[in-house]
Amino acid sequence: WREVTNASHTLKTPALLYTVVQHVKHFNDVVEFGENQEFTDDFEYLETGLKSSQPLNTRCLSIISLATRCAMPSFRMHLRARGKVAQVFKILSDAPQHPNLALCTAALMYILSRDRLNMDLDRACLELMIKLLELDQDYSGHQDQLTAKEVEKVKEKIRKLCETVHNKHLDLENITTGHLAMEALLSLTSKRAGDWFKEELRLLGGLDHIVDKVKECVENLSQEDDKEKLVESLWGAERCLRVLESVTVQNPENQGYLIAYKDSQLIVSSARALRYCEDMIQRYSRALNNSSLSSSGVTLPHCSFSNVGKAVEDCMRAVIGVLLNLTHDNEWGSTKTGEQEQLIITALNCVLRVPRYIPQEQRFDVRVLGLGLLINLVEYSSRNRHCLVDMEFSVDETCLEDSLMQPADPTQVETAAQSAEAEGDEADTPKPAGALAALVKLFLERERAAILAEAKTDDLISEAPKPALDQSGEWQETSGEIQWVASETNDSQTEKKEEEDEELDLNKALQHAGKHMEDSIVASYTALLLGCLCQGSQINVTTVRQHLPKGDFSIMTEMLKKFLSFMNLTCAMGTTGQKSISRVIDYLEHC
Repeated sequence: WREVTNASHTLKTPALLYTVVQHVKHFNDVVEFGENQEFTDDFEYLETGLKSSQPLNTRCLSIISLATRCAMPSFRMHLRARGKVAQVFKILSDAPQHPNLALCTAALMYILSRDRLNMDLDRACLELMIKLLELDQDYSGHQDQLTAKEVEKVKEKIRKLCETVHNKHLDLENITTGHLAMEALLSLTSKRAGDWFKEELRLLGGLDHIVDKVKECVENLSQEDDKEKLVESLWGAERCLRVLESVTVQNPENQGYLIAYKDSQLIVSSARALRYCEDMIQRYSRALNNSSLSSSGVTLPHCSFSNVGKAVEDCMRAVIGVLLNLTHDNEWGSTKTGEQEQLIITALNCVLRVPRYIPQEQRFDVRVLGLGLLINLVEYSSRNRHCLVDMEFSVDETCLEDSLMQPADPTQVETAAQSAEAEGDEADTPKPAGALAALVKLFLERERAAILAEAKTDDLISEAPKPALDQSGEWQETSGEIQWVASETNDSQTEKKEEEDEELDLNKALQHAGKHMEDSIVASYTALLLGCLCQGSQINVTTVRQHLPKGDFSIMTEMLKKFLSFMNLTCAMGTTGQKSISRVIDYLEHC
């Protein structure tokens, strides 16, 4: 009650009652608390079913249920945020002893590996994964195995579960422990699992399984009748090689282990795969529809299988990437790789011939990878240098591939036709020349193309648009005074057109700058390769001089100096690559 007093009397009236609640949570906080509590309850319930004290069928169903929940990104987020992944696999450490439990555990690993985020693996988890890879598929001798009907039910649940996630490379008809574990392992890289992953994968035997898988996929590349299986083998090899490429970057221990494993099995398989890819890239070229190739009389069957062509290109890049790591600053790796049948000629083909059969945007990558591999092979091995120098090429085939694949300028076509008529029949049969001549020709073409691209870029930049006259009005004489009178017309469209023209000019300048950079890098790599071949061989020096303008190495040294300056700006100082370039420059300036 409260008192109300006026001049004459006092009244008592009932007061309004209310309760003050402090620290009220925001709506979002309440929702988050509810989600966390729901996750905690679900996980604790499923975790109870995973323990070894539970019956086998209960543990299997609990794993399937957990994997089903993990198919949802929100549940995976909660699982990782609380560090429960390692805890789950610690409970399931006895899975390899029970075939059906192992199958379900591999399925859980596969579901977790679908995420692009870190899988939160530790050494124990990785060890369990590799043990699952080693399991024998014959389970008939196990007494604790589920009935055939129960096993089929488990596989069907796993199959349906895998259909709900990204399963591009998974064979749903081959749901086995080893297959699921391998797919989970191949989804991991050192970037996702941490630097420790490189060492542990070697120590636990994971690299052995991946190398064996590469060999299996490469052996299937000879069977081209079944295109689906061919693409599957190419993709399988490419994915294994990507993991191996990742774990061998700046890791001499893994490099040495892979070179020695089973008498260089990885190098042998990679060399075979590269030969297969170099052969198939011509038959499955995705660039066949280009009119210039058609007019040149090049016939490439099976071109309609564009997916095969893309798989071949991806596999080729992965193979060269692995070989680059195994041969980088490694005389043993370079020697072993160079000993493989036709490996050096195949690598040279990747530089001079293969680019014409692949799409425009892929040619730079393949050519630079091939040049890098050749540089690694010849830098420390005199045998490899002799093999490369002794090879013969038809120089006409090493012409600028980009000009082949693009519609030619009519004036250039007419000039080329007149030159061919003047030379007579000799033009129809190109004379064989050495690999040195072909590489010098490539260098000169790229160096010239870089100069032209730079000139075009400079022209576009120098041709800055002049400021347009102000057309928003005009000066008029009114009552004896000169005044600015605004125009009634809307000039927004004019301004918009001017902005579009400026943007177009900028895009053209950027395109020419990118082209200049690519041509400069290819020319620099080619010059570095030629410099490595010249070191210690006066005969090679003389041969290269004969094909250079005025027999002068200055054109090569200038390109290498620019490239070295670029590397000094973008890379850490003192790397082996920069030392090699400096050494080649010094040699060419004094030879």
